[in-house]
Amino acid sequence: MTRFLLAAALTASTLAAFSSAASAQDVKVTLSEWKMRTSVDTVKAGTVTFQITNVGAVDHSIQVVGPGVDKGSRQIGAKEVTTLTLTLKPGTYEIFCPLAEGSHKMAGMTRAFVVVPAASTP
Repeated sequence: MTRFLLAAALTASTLAAFSSAASAQDVKVTLSEWKMRTSVDTVKAGTVTFQITNVGAVDHSIQVVGPGVDKGSRQIGAKEVTTLTLTLKPGTYEIFCPLAEGSHKMAGMTRAFVVVPAASTP
């Protein structure tokens, strides 16, 4: 009986961890001089981790602005990588590089990003 309960507990724990990992979404963001690319433009509401890579020659970062969110990554140097994890609600967001008093954004480092309800398929 003890083995059965232990096995059941381990199975429940494993399923919970898998479910949590499955619900997390990764979005790759690539930054370079006056360009920003994302691996997807639409995700489901919930936890989103932006994996940010600066392939450019100057410092960059990202700022995510939308329903209830105005958060940014740290400034990352050339050839550096960082992450930014946020919980996003359905809606339209703007992702942009806020550096140099907004001149990076004005030069084209901006993207629209859509978050759909979790029950929807992006």
